[in-house]
Amino acid sequence: MKAHPIATELDIRERSEYFRGLLLIMAADGDLHEMEERLVREAVKPFGFSEEYIDESIHGILKNSHVSHEPPKFSNKRNAEKFLTDALDIAFADNELHEREEHWLRAAAEANAIDLHWLRDEIARRER
Repeated sequence: MKAHPIATELDIRERSEYFRGLLLIMAADGDLHEMEERLVREAVKPFGFSEEYIDESIHGILKNSHVSHEPPKFSNKRNAEKFLTDALDIAFADNELHEREEHWLRAAAEANAIDLHWLRDEIARRER
């Protein structure tokens, strides 16, 4: 996953939602994998969050019952698709798309009016 110019397009609320959404997909299977953590860090690095905040968020996501599990909503389709692309990379980091991950990704696509055919195509591309 490369650093992306989307960071300049997202306001602080959307950056926070993007990070929260990536944390949720990382934790969806109940395990935190090293590769997932690395991908989350790479994705949110351009957002300007402190390393301490990123560390605490990553390592606390499985225990934090106060985090909303609702999918993030973005102001435009391009940002939503970029988020879903990063989320898919994280979901597939352990070479398996778990049922809870797929369900949450579908909900995130629907919340952002992203065609589910697009999501299915992206999943199929990664499963090859």
